Amino acid sequence: MRVPATFWLGKRLVVVAFLGVLLVSGWVLGPRIVQLSAGADPFAEMGRFFGAALSPSLADENPSLPPDARPFLLRLGESLLRTFRYALIAISLAVPAGLALGFLASSAWWPGGMRYGKASVGRTAIRSGLRLLRWACRFLITLGRSIHELVWALFFLSALGDAPIAACVALALPFAGTLGKVFSELIDEQSQEPRSTLMATGASPLQAFLNALLPSAVPEMLTYTVYRFECALRSSAVLGFIGVETVGLGIRQSYESLYYGEVWTQLYALVIVVVGVDTLGARLRGRLNRGATRKSVPELSKLELGRSEALLRRTAPRDWVVRGGLLAGIMLVVISWTNGRELGMDMPADQRDARIGRFLTKLTPAPARPENSTASGPERMEALEGKGGEIKDWAVDLWSRNGAEALLNTVAIATSAIVLAGLGAALLLPVGSRALARGEPFGVLGSASRWVHWWWCGVGFLTRSLFILARAVPEYVYAFLLVGLLGPSAWPLVFALALHNLGILGRLWGEVMENQRPEVPRHWIQSGAGRVQSYCGSLAPLSFNRFLLFFFYRWETCIREATILGMLGISSLGYYVSIAHNWLRYDEMLFYVLLGVAVVFAGDILSDWMRRKLRGEIACS
Repeated sequence: MRVPATFWLGKRLVVVAFLGVLLVSGWVLGPRIVQLSAGADPFAEMGRFFGAALSPSLADENPSLPPDARPFLLRLGESLLRTFRYALIAISLAVPAGLALGFLASSAWWPGGMRYGKASVGRTAIRSGLRLLRWACRFLITLGRSIHELVWALFFLSALGDAPIAACVALALPFAGTLGKVFSELIDEQSQEPRSTLMATGASPLQAFLNALLPSAVPEMLTYTVYRFECALRSSAVLGFIGVETVGLGIRQSYESLYYGEVWTQLYALVIVVVGVDTLGARLRGRLNRGATRKSVPELSKLELGRSEALLRRTAPRDWVVRGGLLAGIMLVVISWTNGRELGMDMPADQRDARIGRFLTKLTPAPARPENSTASGPERMEALEGKGGEIKDWAVDLWSRNGAEALLNTVAIATSAIVLAGLGAALLLPVGSRALARGEPFGVLGSASRWVHWWWCGVGFLTRSLFILARAVPEYVYAFLLVGLLGPSAWPLVFALALHNLGILGRLWGEVMENQRPEVPRHWIQSGAGRVQSYCGSLAPLSFNRFLLFFFYRWETCIREATILGMLGISSLGYYVSIAHNWLRYDEMLFYVLLGVAVVFAGDILSDWMRRKLRGEIACS
C-alpha cells in the first residue's frame, strides 16, 4: 500500500518550481521591508498598537467630542448592522444570478440528453447553440469574479452616486460569478446514474436535471452559500475604506487618528461576527451531511399501498433547525430590503441617466470619444471603429509607461503571498488537521496516554483557531494596518495576503486531508511511521491535486486582492486604478483593471493544464 516513488516526482518538481517563483518574486519586489521616516520609531509605534490589543476601548478616545455625541459602542453597533445588512442584500442578489449562471454553465443538464434519439439537423443546431450559450455564461462567470468587488464599487459609485445600493450591487457581481462557477461544478460532479435512469424511462434532460442532479447538489450549494455570506461580510466591511458607512470606515478613521483601542474593539467585533457566521455554517453543513433520522416507523396497511406511502411521506423526519434557519435568513433578507430610501434608490431618473451617460463617455478610450458627450451607443461604436490606430497607440503608451511595471509588481505580490501562505499551511497541517492532531490518529496509536491525547487535541484546536482568526479579518484591513506600521512598501501587502490566505488554505487543505480514505495513512502508522512521516508519505501526495486546485483558486483571488491593495499607495495595478479614479480618467482605470483580468484568465488556464498533467501522471503510475 506504499505510494510509488514516481508518484511524488512531478509533485516535488512543482514544489521546487513554486520555491523558485517565490525567490524570483522576492527579487522583483526588492528586499526593503521597513521604510523609516525622519525621527520616527516604527517599533515603538508597533508596540503601542499591539499593546492596545490587550486593552480595547469601550468608550470614545477622542477628547474633543461634544457631550451629546452618540456613544462609541452605539456607533459600532450601527456600523456592524449596516455591514450585515449590505452583505445580506448583496448575497440575495448574487444567489439567484449564481443559480441561473450555474445552471446555464453546467454541462450536466443538456449534453447528456442530446445523445438520445436521432441526431437530426435541428437537434444538432440546438446543441451547438446551447454549447455556445454555456461557454458565453462561463465567460461571464470568469469576468465577473476576475474583477474585485472594490473595483466594481468604484465603477458603480462613480456611475450612480454614493448610494449604498450601488455598493451592494458591486458586491453582488463577483459573488454571483463565484457562486455560478461553484454551483456548476457541484452539479457536474454529482453521480450521473440517477439522471440516466430517469432519461431511460422517457424523462427529458431538463426533467432529469431538476429531479435527479439538482436535489443531490442542493446541500453542498446551501453550505457554500453560507460561506460566501461570510466572505460578503468581510467585503462589506472593506467598503468602508472607500467611504461606505460600514465598520471598515470606523476602523480607518480610528487608526488614522491613532486611537488604537478603538481599532481593536472594532476588529474584535468584526471577528466575532465572522466567526459566528462560520460556526453557523459548520453546524448547517454537519446537519445537512448527517440528515435527520427516522425514530419510528408507523404501522402500514398492506392492503392500501397508496395511503401507506402518503403516511410515510407525511411522517418523514424533518430537520426543523435547518428549516427554521432558512426561514430566518429569508426574513432577514426581506427586512434588509425594506426602507429603500436609506439604500439610495430615490435618485430621479433624469439625473441618474445623465450621470450614467457622463460616466460611459469617460469610460470610452480618450482617442475614441465623440465630440458630442451625449452621443448614443451606435455613435460610440462608430468612433471606436474609426480610431483603432489611435486607441492602439493610447493602450501601448499606458502599457509602456505604467502598465508593465504595475502588472509585474501585482503578480509578484500575489505570487509571493500565496507561496508563503501555502508553505505555512503545509507546515501547520500535521498539527492542525483533525486527521492527525489527536492522540490516536486513525485509531492506531492505542497506547497513547490521556495526557498525550489532550495535548494533541489542544494543539489541533489552537492551530485551527489560528486559521479561523487569520481569515476572519479582510486582507485590506491587514494591509492598511501593516502599511501604517511598517511603511509603504510591497512587503506589508505580501504579509497581509499571506496571513489571510494561511487561514483559508489551512481550512481547505485540512478538510481535503480529513476526507481522504484512511487505509494508506493508517498502513503507514501501523508500520511505525509518525504523524509527520504519514503526512509527507501518504496524506500530502494523495491530496496534492486538490491542494493544487485550491492553491490556484486562492492565487487568482490574490491577484484580485493585490490589484486593490495598491490603492494604499504601493506601485501595483491598484495604485494606478486609484489615481485614474481620482482624476476621473475612467478609461485608464478600465485599462488597468483589464490587465488584472487577463492575468486571472491566464492563471485559470495554467491551473487547468497543471492539474491535467498531474492526473495523467497518477494514471501512469
